[in-house]
Order: sequence, then structure tokens, then C-alpha cells
Amino acid sequence: MTANQSSDLLQPLERLRGMHDVGPERFRRRQRVLRRIQHVIERHGYEFVETPILEPTELFLRKAGPERIAQLYAFTFRNRDIALRPEHTASILRYYIDARQNDPLPLRLAYAGPVFRYERPQAGRTRQFTEIGCELLGAPGASGDAEIIHLASEILESLGIRPRIVIGHVGIVLDYLQRLPLRQRARDWLLWSMERLRKGQEVDLEKDLPGLTGGSTVAQLSRELSEKLAPLDRAELERLVLALLREVGLQVTSGSRTPDEIVRGVLAKLERSTDTETLRRGYAFARELAGLNGTPDSVLPELHRLIERYALDPEPLRQIDQLLTLLAGYGITTDRIELAPGMARGLHYYTGILFEIYPEGDGDLQLCGGGRYDDLAQLLGARSPLPACGFAGGIERIADAATLTNPPAIPRLLVMATTVDALPQAERVAEQLRAQGAIVELDVRQRSLSANRRYARRRGIHRLIVVDLSGTVEEIDLLQGRAGDG
Repeated sequence: MTANQSSDLLQPLERLRGMHDVGPERFRRRQRVLRRIQHVIERHGYEFVETPILEPTELFLRKAGPERIAQLYAFTFRNRDIALRPEHTASILRYYIDARQNDPLPLRLAYAGPVFRYERPQAGRTRQFTEIGCELLGAPGASGDAEIIHLASEILESLGIRPRIVIGHVGIVLDYLQRLPLRQRARDWLLWSMERLRKGQEVDLEKDLPGLTGGSTVAQLSRELSEKLAPLDRAELERLVLALLREVGLQVTSGSRTPDEIVRGVLAKLERSTDTETLRRGYAFARELAGLNGTPDSVLPELHRLIERYALDPEPLRQIDQLLTLLAGYGITTDRIELAPGMARGLHYYTGILFEIYPEGDGDLQLCGGGRYDDLAQLLGARSPLPACGFAGGIERIADAATLTNPPAIPRLLVMATTVDALPQAERVAEQLRAQGAIVELDVRQRSLSANRRYARRRGIHRLIVVDLSGTVEEIDLLQGRAGDG
């Protein structure tokens, strides 16, 4: 090769950061894990379905939460806003709304496929991974939560992983925040902060405070406007504002809400003040809730006292008690469970019980997580309420934590023809060996015997099958060689 030819070579293209190639050995292991999980899931009556990787971006914007929205691979193609799916739950509900609303409930659906999240790559976290999970649609109450948690736990146990189950209930913090006059942005921040505090991460309230309470001008304008609008009848006010916006030509449309709902939401936001002291109170509550973590015996008494002190709805406590009783029926005793009432999981569609599962004794490596999302179906367009819960996990992490033993090796052979004319005979021999269960490669480069020996040894193939034009077969054991072989 000349110097000029060398300079004309194209530079190799690098793979994208956070995306990984998977070699044969790891691929086989993940496939074994996937098949084992699918077997367990199907035994519980769940049916696998497949949804598109590309979805309308709007599907993931409704109640996804700012953290997940920031991770979206979203773009505009031919005037349509499209996103790579960051998770399956919203897609499964869109599928239910499209095609399964007339089915008898509960509906048990499962899935496995790639998802994409733009987040900082680190050990055990990539921007593309294979998500597997189950959704139990039309199951109200703790029995549905218990089934989902038990199923996730059984999957891990089938792979030799002893699970540590952490259970929370997002209804407690939502009940408290609903009583505070906070804007949605401040509520989102408090939920995000509570999750960080629960995980022992730093949260700087003072640094974020100015951005959460709004600039002084905005706050003053909101107060003045609220005072001036207060004497008007609410329905009349909504009608006037909507008529005014339409008259001046402003577009009042959204994929998820009617114009009436948009105007109603804007007016409701103006009524919220998000002052500094209110936000501090919300933060203090989130910090206190995030600090409750431990065994049910240690956490439940403190949680009772907290709910009484803040005069909150005790229903989440009753649901947790009932869930623990039902999990015991599955053989999951409280010594395998931790309670973390400050769990939020970063997705705003959750409404009740939440959970995460970790391998016992391995810190913060989360393998599965999920919870209850009773409002999501109607937010996506379902014609009636649909109580639901589900879970998902990444195949890659689960496979790395699994303790499966390798199956017995299947014989791997290389078949070669002595001449080009002998190729049909070699093909027939290769097919016969495959039918007997062997893994067979056929030499398609018409290499010499010595070249095939070198190739086979480099590929870990221990037997070479040589076929001549008459169909005569000679088998060479490359570990032992044959007389006269060099």
C-alpha cells in the first residue's frame, strides 16, 4: 500500500457515548436470563406484547416528571414530535387504550425491549438498555401490589439472587403537598429533593430557592392579578379569558388537555403563591419523611406519629399494613422488607404503593422497581378509570447479578470441503451434524487444511470435518491431531 493510499483511508466511526456493543458470551448469558424471566412471568398468566420503539413525544410528557423528560431522546421528523421510548409503561397503556379497553379485567401484560435515556453513563448505567417488566391493569388494592412485588421477587430468586425489598407510598407526601399553595414546579422540586435525600444525596434549598419562588416581579404581578380577579365569578372568568385568547388568535391547544382545562389550570396557578416560608415547610416535611427508613417494626410507629402530627389521611398506612399481610401469604416475611415512606422514584404518574428491589448485601444496585399508577390511563385518554400497577428492570443489571451456572458445552465443529466441487457434499454433512444437535460452521472461504486448522484453533473449535467429492468424511480432533500432522 502506498503512502497516498494510506492517507485516503476513512477514519473509523466511534460508537455513541453511553451505548455499548454486546459480545457473544455476554449476549448468550443475557438471553439465558431473559428466557428464564419470561418463563416465570408466563407462569403467572402474563402475556408478552411488543410496542414501537418510537412514540409521539407527548405520550411521555404527560405525568412523566421533569427528571424523565430531561432524559428523552426527542426530535421533530416531518413535522411530528417523536421520541425514543424511555420506558414501557406509557406505551403499554397507549396500547391498552388503542386495542384492549373492551377486554375483561384484570389484564396482565409483559414486555421486553430496548429503552433509551440520556443520562450520565456510569457503572451499571447506560443510555440504552433492555427493559423487561409487567403491568397489571384493572387491579385495585393491595392484592395487585402484592402480586407485582411477589412476581418481581420470584424472578430474581429464579436467577439465584436473594432480593431485598424496599417499599414506600407516595400518597403520604402527595397528601401533604396538596395542602400547600405551591406551584407545580415547586412540588416537582420537593418530590425530586425527597428522593435525593432518601438516597443520602445533597440538596441545597437556599441555592434553588430564588428559582422556585419566582422573580419578585412575577410574584408581585401574580398577587396583583389575583386580587383584581377575585371578585369575579370563577366560571364567568374562565369564559372571558378563553374568549379573549381566541379572539386575539392565541393557540389554546394541547395534546393532553382541552382549551377549557388549560385556562382553568392557568387561573389555578395564579392563585398559588409559592412563598419562601411555604416552600421551607414543604422541604422540612420532605426531609423528615425521607429520614424514615428501616424495618417495618421500626418505621411504622414513627410513620403513625408523623401522620397524626400533620393530620394527614391514614389510608396509606392501612394500605401498607394490608400489603405486608398479603406479602406474608407469598412467603415474603418482614425480615426481607424495608420501609422507605420518602420514596418517590422520579415519575409523577405514581399514586400509591412504590417499591424497589436490590440484591441482598449489595448496597444501592437497584434491579427492579415499580408501583401503582391509578390515574395514568385516563391521563392518556382511557374512557374510564383503570387502577393499575407494575414493575420493570434492566436485563443487563439483572444478568450481571445472576448466579446461573453455565450449561454443558455443545460440540462446535468446522466442516470443510477438499475442493470447490465437494462443497455440496460438505453442506449435506454440515446439515446432518446440525440435525444431531451440534453447532457447525462451514468453511465458505475454501481455505487449505492448514489454514482451517489455524482458524479453528483461534475460534476454540476442537473438531475439523473434512469432506471430499465422493462424500467421504474424515474427522480430525484438533486437540490430539493425527499421525503426521504438523
